[in-house]
Amino acid sequence: MVGALVPIALFAGISATVFFGFMSVWGALNKRATARVSGLADQLDRAGIKMSSQEIVLTTVAGIAILWIALLFFFHPKFLVSMLLLPAIAAIAWLGFSSWVRFKMARRLAAFVTQLEPATRLMAGGLRVGLGIRQALSIVIDELPDPARHEFRRVIGLTNIGASVYDGMDDLAARMPSHESLMLARVFRVQSETGGDLARILDQLADTIKDRRQIQRKISSLTAEGRMSAWVLMLIPVGLGLFIVTTQPAMGDALMYTTIGRIVLLVVLGLEVAAFLVLKGMLRIDA
Repeated sequence: MVGALVPIALFAGISATVFFGFMSVWGALNKRATARVSGLADQLDRAGIKMSSQEIVLTTVAGIAILWIALLFFFHPKFLVSMLLLPAIAAIAWLGFSSWVRFKMARRLAAFVTQLEPATRLMAGGLRVGLGIRQALSIVIDELPDPARHEFRRVIGLTNIGASVYDGMDDLAARMPSHESLMLARVFRVQSETGGDLARILDQLADTIKDRRQIQRKISSLTAEGRMSAWVLMLIPVGLGLFIVTTQPAMGDALMYTTIGRIVLLVVLGLEVAAFLVLKGMLRIDA
């Protein structure tokens, strides 16, 4: 009888240990998961994506599961390969989604920076005719499209719940990080502490933003040849590999289906990534 109870006791002890261990780390896991979801929601808002973070997560998980099941159904891989395939698909999906969100954020930020010069001149014109700062911000909301309309409406929304305009502009600079938005927030903050003709300062800031954009366009035109050369250098190995696989089946099979061939492909992939990072660093100019 005692011998029959030993497995049950061991199972109960292990289950209790696992349960209490999980409960001990549940708070930290829940806190980290909540922070991740909140950070994802903030990134989606900054990127101008209307879907909620919960919808994004559920859609991504469903897509990963469907793709994994489809690969298992069509290719029938071994069990170990099947188990390794799921995290690989999840990693690729997360990397692709993160890259897409960063691309959307960068494009929206570029559009916002482009709108900062007319927004600054509109605020300066409103202040010059006697309007307050909030009324001048309302002119920007009425005259400019998104993303400037959304971001300046958010500033006014913060003032409606008790924050100052200057804190709202600091929040704007944090949400849309750029030299131009930081200068705009600093102008409002410094003017609130020292006084002065804010309309004139905003006009000067608009001229500065215009000059910076001209310099950036000139830099882009001067580095266009270098960027094109970088793309050509990056694509030459890919084109050469496709040419070999297409025209030389024996060499293509050796490259794709032998151990030494796969090692060569991994080395080439690593060199391609290193070349991309080096060329990106060489062509980056902070203006």
